[in-house]
Amino acid sequence: MMRQMRENTKWIMLVTALAFVALMVFEWGMDLTGRTGSLGAGEIGSVNGEPITYEEWLAVYNNVYQQQQSAIDGPVTSSMRRQIEDAAWDQIVTQRLLQQELDRRGIRVSDQEIRDAARIAPPPELQASPLFQTDGQFDPAKYQTFLAQQQDPTFLLQLEAYYRDVIPRSKLFYQTAAGVYPTDGQLWRMYRDQHERVTVEYIAFDPGAVIPVSQVSVTDAAVRAYYDENRDDFLRPAQASLRYTAISKAPGAADSAAAYQRAEELRAAAVAGEPFEEVARRASEGRPQSYGEQFTAVRGQSAPVLDRAVFAAAAGEITQPILTRAGYHVVKIDSRSGDTAQVRQFVIPIELSEAAEDSIFDLADRLEDDAISAGLDAAAERLGLEVGTADVTPALPVLPGVGAIDEGLDWALVAEPGDISDVFENDQSFYILELISSREEGPLPFEDAAPTIRTLLVRNAQLEQARNALQPAVQRAQAGEPLADIARSYNATAGTVGPFSRSDPASGLGRLNAAVGAAIALRPGQLSPLVEADGMLFLIRCIEREDASRTAWLEQLEEQRAGVIQAMSDARWNQYLLALRENAKIVDKRNEVLRGGNRQAAAR
Repeated sequence: MMRQMRENTKWIMLVTALAFVALMVFEWGMDLTGRTGSLGAGEIGSVNGEPITYEEWLAVYNNVYQQQQSAIDGPVTSSMRRQIEDAAWDQIVTQRLLQQELDRRGIRVSDQEIRDAARIAPPPELQASPLFQTDGQFDPAKYQTFLAQQQDPTFLLQLEAYYRDVIPRSKLFYQTAAGVYPTDGQLWRMYRDQHERVTVEYIAFDPGAVIPVSQVSVTDAAVRAYYDENRDDFLRPAQASLRYTAISKAPGAADSAAAYQRAEELRAAAVAGEPFEEVARRASEGRPQSYGEQFTAVRGQSAPVLDRAVFAAAAGEITQPILTRAGYHVVKIDSRSGDTAQVRQFVIPIELSEAAEDSIFDLADRLEDDAISAGLDAAAERLGLEVGTADVTPALPVLPGVGAIDEGLDWALVAEPGDISDVFENDQSFYILELISSREEGPLPFEDAAPTIRTLLVRNAQLEQARNALQPAVQRAQAGEPLADIARSYNATAGTVGPFSRSDPASGLGRLNAAVGAAIALRPGQLSPLVEADGMLFLIRCIEREDASRTAWLEQLEEQRAGVIQAMSDARWNQYLLALRENAKIVDKRNEVLRGGNRQAAAR
């Protein structure tokens, strides 16, 4: 077993690499190569005066990008990239804030605490490793035996880095989030809400069917008064109406052929005897990749074309280039056993060639020059481009076939109708805009809001008048008449639903509304008053009821309490992090830095 553990030491080291990278980036100021970060690429922002460098952000961005790419079946889109940029920024800001708070509170970790934690509390990834499990459960003895015989200094350094990062945060968590304690009364109510169950029959009355619109009168004065009292409910977003054209940056057939040729050349080198890891390293060309590291491929868990090729190949074989959305894969099969295989691979993505990229830049320059001199339509016609029209808002700054236009929308909201923009760039394209019209965020004019308000007031009036008109129906139900018979005389909907709890959806009644709450409160045979929910009026009678068992509750009370304490502590911790962020001075210069040349490196 120890031989197997030693052989898997490299894999175990990778498990803790994330903590080690975090330590390098946030504690030592290094980039992913281990070099000290410099300000040569510029600061991307700061937290309470402490700078964040572009190199730091890029290291985290690449890590998040790889995680996202491995989690999806397909390419990372431009909108995903923007989300990854934000996620990387948020991670660094949070890390900075936490480190500053740890320094302010003087929270440290001792060498003895690290030694104790390493012996009894290995990282979750190691606990989950089959190497340290017996009968599917983590076996501390196996792990401690491995740890006692571990002589790899790099692994021990990485493990130490993990605990130096985790233990102080744990101390801060307990200082800020501990102390919550739900009472028995609170826990009983939570348990009861989940376990009280009823079966009911009901009638659902549509107020509009009971009281026709012709019987309701709403004055213009009432509509105006409602608008004046609720202006904040009638805000409309800023909007720009645009004409636009774009030049796609998507790779073409020539780029695909070049990627295939590169994959073939590298494969030939590996077949000729060059170590696969070295070939994979050359294939990466500086991109963050696993340089031909061995991993386990499981049948059915990869793209179908890749899956078929891997499991059709023999042990020792190096596959021909396999095309997926990620590019051309070349896979070496080290061994196979049933539905698993130990493999290595490198991937050559399909990217614009330097010549194609230069051509696109030239087209973008021509587009800008022609649009300024001759107008958008003439410029598009000369370059064989189509012109589109669309409305965009800050909530959805996207143009069909162009992608996100955050910078373009910023321009449009301050430009004048008829203005033509410079050429903007996003991950998908170069694009140019002509402003047709724009409006600022603000209240919806009364004339535009009035029809909606009138409809609302009419519906409210129907609801109140229907309550009075349905009192005979309530009296008939109280006298014991079947609800189905009453429903037919009012052309209403009757039904039976259950058993359901307070938190369950109840077909016909809805979910988490007044009708469900009224139903849960009923005893068998009891009738509710008319209850309004989701614009309908409900009359409900309980058929059966299952009360929550206090005995069963007491049997699981401590387990429930532990779960609720954890949830409440997590909520308090999240509130604490939010407060740290709200009270911090955070300078975000990503738009200035990332929209320049540096962004190209990050996006590849």
